Amino acid sequence: MTKFILFTVLLFFSFQIHAQEKELGPPSTKTLGVEKETRTIYIIGGIAATITKEDLAFAKKYNIQYHDFGCLAPINFQEYETINTKLFEKLNAEFGENWQKEIKSSAMGFEKWRKR
Repeated sequence: MTKFILFTVLLFFSFQIHAQEKELGPPSTKTLGVEKETRTIYIIGGIAATITKEDLAFAKKYNIQYHDFGCLAPINFQEYETINTKLFEKLNAEFGENWQKEIKSSAMGFEKWRKR
């Protein structure tokens, strides 16, 4: 009986991981917001929603949107960091460096990009 329960739990988790991979898929700059009018910054949050009213004001001011992955980091983390990096460069070109004081610090790759 214990083996059956263990097998069932493992099977459930394998389906869950497979569903997450299909849903996220590998991002591309065209589909994930770098070349669209409204751009997306990807963040890693927690169990509870982490987007505040200040974040919403930032999003409106700079014509971006946030996508919060919650407490589960995407499988292709580095690809999302790369997409964010391109958007950070674009924000710098359009608005100078002032936006960097207002951005959500949990934006994927922001601290690494800023230190370069």
